[in-house]
Amino acid sequence: MGVRKAFRVAVPALLLTAAPAQTEPATQQLSSVDYLIGTWNCAHTVGTFSGTYKTIYAKVLGGRWLQQSYDFPPQKTADREEPASTAVALMGFDERRQTWVRFFANSGGQYFPIRMTDTASGWAWKYSTFFARTTPETPGPDATLTRRSDTEYVIDGPTYPQNGTQVTEHHVCRKTSA
Repeated sequence: MGVRKAFRVAVPALLLTAAPAQTEPATQQLSSVDYLIGTWNCAHTVGTFSGTYKTIYAKVLGGRWLQQSYDFPPQKTADREEPASTAVALMGFDERRQTWVRFFANSGGQYFPIRMTDTASGWAWKYSTFFARTTPETPGPDATLTRRSDTEYVIDGPTYPQNGTQVTEHHVCRKTSA
């Protein structure tokens, strides 16, 4: 069997066994985040850098996934110049594992698989990997999204080294339209 034919046979089988189809309860779980649907303006700080961006949430793929798109305008500071960039994240609820998943990718080539768990006021995020870990996973969340109201949320984290200093991201987002 040629490589192409083997690939066509193996990939669909892998996709069918990798994760079960989402069921009606997953769609119901997704309705718990309906407040996010719409356009949000966000301000963020990372170390000494601060900026703004727009993000839009919408249900996609038959209402079984929440898509978040980002639009970061170009931003210039005394230390650096950031070009405009975009990003997309897909979030869904894995009924079998009773947890959320998030897949993020941006126009700079970065990507992050993330496990999310419900908290009393939002989500706790744990950055994951598709590959063998080189360091043990740390306990506790890497970042949290906290719902302050139907029109405001904050994100704290992750924390990581930047130019020799540990920095923590902080985001405040306010809804501008449904």
